Amino acid sequence: MQRIGTNGRKRIIFEVVSACLILLFIALDQISKHYFATNLEYGEDVPIIEGFFYFTYVQNKGAAWSFLSDASWGQTFFKILTSVSLFAFAYFYYYSSKKQYKWLKIALAFAIGGTIGNFIDRLINNAVIDFIGFTFGTYNFPIFNLADSFLVVGVIMIFIHLFFFDEGAIFKRKNAKEENKNNG
Repeated sequence: MQRIGTNGRKRIIFEVVSACLILLFIALDQISKHYFATNLEYGEDVPIIEGFFYFTYVQNKGAAWSFLSDASWGQTFFKILTSVSLFAFAYFYYYSSKKQYKWLKIALAFAIGGTIGNFIDRLINNAVIDFIGFTFGTYNFPIFNLADSFLVVGVIMIFIHLFFFDEGAIFKRKNAKEENKNNG
């Protein structure tokens, strides 16, 4: 029987933790959507910080900023796009495991959890349940949900990885040996 070394155990633990994060993000998203859909009337505003932050239950048949919400083919398009996105995220999730990129793995956990959360809504409701709203002066920011937040955080983290941590990162810091070699 082959023993798993310390690094192998740490890697397995991190794989389990990142998979659990995906499940946690999906659960938080779905529970919050269910809560607001069952406890608020459609379009009802509940101010949390008057004139700035509020909860409102709405359903968005489009994407960000209700993009394509009026298109009859919009839901089909978003379901296909989501499926392709999930396939790409899954590929990079697998890739990040092979390269042991922990930051990327966490970023992808956010992105995958958020994508699946909204995909569940599209499959069940043919729309995404949104409930978080902000007002900035006279501008009402589009209402969104936790899955949207997870997805945005994940994508930002992916870009940070690509710019700073990846092998071919644009802004990758050289280690001391490389700097001495280039300067010497």
